[in-house]
Amino acid sequence: MKPRTLFVAIAVALGVLVVGLPSVLDPAVTTKSPGSTPNGVPPPKAGATDGDVDGKGSQTIRRPAENRSHHCLNDDFAPEHAVGIWTMLSDNPDYVKGAVKMGRSVRRHTKTPHDLVVMEIESKPLGKESWDLLSSVGFKRCSVKSIPPPKPDKTRRDLREKFGVLHVWAMTVYDTVLFIDADTFVQNGLDDLLGMDLEGKTIGVTKDIRAKKWVDTFNSGVLLLHPSAGEYDRLHKLLYSGMEFEYIMSDQGFLNEVYKDDWKEIGFVNNANLALYRFQRAFWDEHKLEDINIVHYTMQKPWKCQPRGPYGPICKLWIDAE
Repeated sequence: MKPRTLFVAIAVALGVLVVGLPSVLDPAVTTKSPGSTPNGVPPPKAGATDGDVDGKGSQTIRRPAENRSHHCLNDDFAPEHAVGIWTMLSDNPDYVKGAVKMGRSVRRHTKTPHDLVVMEIESKPLGKESWDLLSSVGFKRCSVKSIPPPKPDKTRRDLREKFGVLHVWAMTVYDTVLFIDADTFVQNGLDDLLGMDLEGKTIGVTKDIRAKKWVDTFNSGVLLLHPSAGEYDRLHKLLYSGMEFEYIMSDQGFLNEVYKDDWKEIGFVNNANLALYRFQRAFWDEHKLEDINIVHYTMQKPWKCQPRGPYGPICKLWIDAE
């Protein structure tokens, strides 16, 4: 074969090889697939470390830097990991006690690298004493603007600031966010939950109980999601669109209307509602207490619990914790 002919043949062969390889810039690489975030980034598997999608050293494809943003107003907010475990505190100091115990337990049991974050409303900042406690556990501070309820007169007074939870959708500095109410206690690792495949659904939550019975709505006290700026914008517009929902329940009523057909069941063990202990005791007793990952003190706040009261052994979990 003549030198020129040989050169052309090699060039054509190399061109075929290059065309056949996926580029890191190829949109097909970041197309959403089952188990992906809205930006095409797969959620971390249980026990995975940053830069490690399966716990065995495989490289995580993080979302592009230009797509990472947040709504935190304080300059000292500095995210470190791809996963954020968030809670929200307002002007009730008792919930600080809950957040501190919850945070310590998360740190103790959860191996997946994560940031612990407390969201506070800019107009209702926590005091220095509260932040000294929270910082000692490892919580970062994220100060956000209030998102007012569309109908304040129909919203429970103590829940009027809870629409601030919607800000977590805008925290695209994280691939995965797990939001947990501060009236909970975490007694096991959350790695499996953090790596859960939402199977094409937008959020992960668990079925609720109302008026002593199971209902088709969900409890949003434990909420798994993959942040998306577009989804945040959609939620914000819907909130003030005139959409009808259960206003008295604040964000939970709103989210149930928006995601009524778009949620993945994360399981009782990841949001063990104290109402079930009282009203669906046979179901509760089907589970070993030590297998429950997150206890949610809905019926009686843990800082008011008594070991000899109606929720004795469940209260004792929180009371005995550091």
